[in-house]
Amino acid sequence: MFSGNSKTEPKSAKSNAMPSIIAENLNIEGNLLSEGEIQIDGAVHGDVRAKILTIGQNAVITGDINAGTLIIRGAVNGNLRGEEITVTSSATVNGDIVHASLSIEPGAKIDGHLKHSDNPRDLPDTVTFFEKSEAVSGEK
Repeated sequence: MFSGNSKTEPKSAKSNAMPSIIAENLNIEGNLLSEGEIQIDGAVHGDVRAKILTIGQNAVITGDINAGTLIIRGAVNGNLRGEEITVTSSATVNGDIVHASLSIEPGAKIDGHLKHSDNPRDLPDTVTFFEKSEAVSGEK
């Protein structure tokens, strides 16, 4: 009955989707994966992968991060990989950072190694984010 009217959302509409927000009073135990934008103001104990990731001033992340664009205002205990990383003056990072572009504001605290890379996320150009995740986990 409805099969003839099924439409897929245009790709441009998907890219304008609202960010997923982890509120300050929320604690997540587990990995987060998104092809879109995530804003974390709470605590995450697990790895985070996203196209755009913003870590709020009161946020605490314990795990590795892989993001296209990454803004850190809070605390991260884990390694970072990203195309464009900004570490603000209120941030604390305990881990190595692999980046294509890195900005560090005065006052930021970083305890780890910094390494420039032309492909910091180690993602092949022809494989989508979720295909990469499926290949790693063995799921389809």
